[in-house]
Amino acid sequence: MTTTDSARGEVSRDDSELPEVSCTLTSHPKYLPLVRAIVQEGALLAGFDHEGTHEILLAVTEAVANVIRHAYNSQTDQRIDFELSVDAPVFRLDIIDYATFVDPSLIASRPLDEIRPGGLGVHLIKTTMDSVEYQKNRHGGTTLTLVKTAPSLST
Repeated sequence: MTTTDSARGEVSRDDSELPEVSCTLTSHPKYLPLVRAIVQEGALLAGFDHEGTHEILLAVTEAVANVIRHAYNSQTDQRIDFELSVDAPVFRLDIIDYATFVDPSLIASRPLDEIRPGGLGVHLIKTTMDSVEYQKNRHGGTTLTLVKTAPSLST
């Protein structure tokens, strides 16, 4: 079970809830294809079709880009942990950074009626995933938890 220490607002996991796949990468964009490959396989294992898998990939790509760009100010040598759990039909990915925690109320996309490039990543993440949670982690950074449940194939 994932718990939050209310006194410190930190997230931790029970040992009984270990991720199926975990990896640590540096914050270099060249590793995005590796993250995407792992995520794609996880989405397929959870039972997502091509469209659902594409939505998850879009959300994860935007989330990792935001960590690199905003949490790490485009530094390419910082640590990012990924913890993937699949319990079909549920896909869950935790993206863990070691930067300074950002209050989730300050994380927002630009107004949709503003026509200009950029600024829609958070909107895309929130509209493609069923659950998006930002929590302070034990390292003082942010753990972003993305959850999506595959639709039932039965009619």
